[in-house]
Amino acid sequence: MIACNNSEIYDSLYHLKKMSPGPSTAASPESVDSLLAKEFLTLAFKDRNAIHEEIHGVSCLTPEETPDSIHSSLEKLDYEISKIPVEDKTMYSLSQNRYGSKKSSEKGGSYVNDTDFRVKFIRILAFDSAKAARKLVTFLDVVVDLFGEYALQRPIRLSDFSEEELQVFRVGNLQLLPFRDRSGRRIIAGVEGLGLQFNTRLRFKILYYLLWTAAEDFETQSKGIVVIIWPVPHVAMEHFKQRDQDIQLQKKWLFGTPVRVAAFHFCVPANPFVNALRMLLVLTLNKVMRSRLKFHVGQAIELQYRVKSYGIPIDHIPLTGTGNVKTQNLRVWMKVRSALEYPTEESTGTIVECPGSNDVLFRPSKLIKGHPGNVKFHSLIEYYHEEGLGITAASKKIIADIIKGNGRILVWEKRGWWQVVTDPGQMKFKVSVSYRDYKKKNKGKTQIYKSSTYAFQEQNGIKRKRTEQTTTTSAMDTELISQPIIAEHEHLRFLKLW
Repeated sequence: MIACNNSEIYDSLYHLKKMSPGPSTAASPESVDSLLAKEFLTLAFKDRNAIHEEIHGVSCLTPEETPDSIHSSLEKLDYEISKIPVEDKTMYSLSQNRYGSKKSSEKGGSYVNDTDFRVKFIRILAFDSAKAARKLVTFLDVVVDLFGEYALQRPIRLSDFSEEELQVFRVGNLQLLPFRDRSGRRIIAGVEGLGLQFNTRLRFKILYYLLWTAAEDFETQSKGIVVIIWPVPHVAMEHFKQRDQDIQLQKKWLFGTPVRVAAFHFCVPANPFVNALRMLLVLTLNKVMRSRLKFHVGQAIELQYRVKSYGIPIDHIPLTGTGNVKTQNLRVWMKVRSALEYPTEESTGTIVECPGSNDVLFRPSKLIKGHPGNVKFHSLIEYYHEEGLGITAASKKIIADIIKGNGRILVWEKRGWWQVVTDPGQMKFKVSVSYRDYKKKNKGKTQIYKSSTYAFQEQNGIKRKRTEQTTTTSAMDTELISQPIIAEHEHLRFLKLW
């Protein structure tokens, strides 16, 4: 544990107290847990239970959608946007004045008018068109403030960062994990110094780009994302004290994020320094986000087990046991983003940045064993093997089940990304090899013992006669042999009851 004295702790709390608006009790360490508990208890029991289940990945609050519900929600969204005062939707009005109602596919159009862009915000707010309208216009205000007015015409890209900003990006304090959690939600991690050592505007610029790319697929739009905050206390606090944090500005920027946060996990060791970080997070989040905030305090192993209980793959958290940031997955991810945004001849085919929860992955690595799609895949193999199907018949059924479940078969390319297998022959080959290997492995585990006394019926060519004496002796031997066996079974039964 990092040694600290009371004066350093009080300095940190005083620094946070100056920034926090409202009464001084809002910055008191003792009031943090009380505030969260009181706010959570103000919710109805049904709402509390639904939030609790979604945090654990048991359920999803986004309702099932249909073409009719999408159409009606889009109409309501346009109506709700028209009700917002002009001064509160400056950038949205500017986009409409410049590009009219033209979509991005039309010359001189804007992606703001695309159906996919608008439906994204409808899904984020669980088809509440009024809230979706306010979030959409806030997003445009923030993204133009962070990137520039070109963000009104096209989506933001990795190339929008300068070389100096990319160097900060590569430090890796903010990263998207390469795999989803058990429920299919993307995971974003803030580690080590949490980026507090950098300019607040640049930190949020990186955050917005990460969230925008995460929300490109349907699964993330409907299920949301999970945020893991895992600071190294002495590093984070040192940066925290050196830089002022504009709480109100950060609240606005967080409200405009283009994705719904299903859960926050704040993981820290038992250290007095973390009280100031906890309060900074509580003050920055609004009431809705605070209801999804979980604090985990303990040693590194304890924290890993607690986070793992929520279905989060802890092997991919970009922080070593000594507090260093892992950047290998980040470098691969940035390479994939460049290939997606600026396709070349080398990046032909369908590139997948992050596999979906129903996708089946083929890669010689232990890290894919916990992927939800592969777990389902192995369950199908076991099921059809128990049904007694051959390799060909089982492979066809497994492929059909994968496709029916909106899944894909992905292979890892040496160039650094996942690629969709579309050739039926290659799909069949991949699945059949896995099914064949399972059959071999399962057959190897099955041991059949054959026992017979036929070999002892005749010895030296002389047939033994069955006499009364030999029969009595055999019976006695059997009784003597069976006694220790019976005693052993009784002993095992006793242990089982115990």
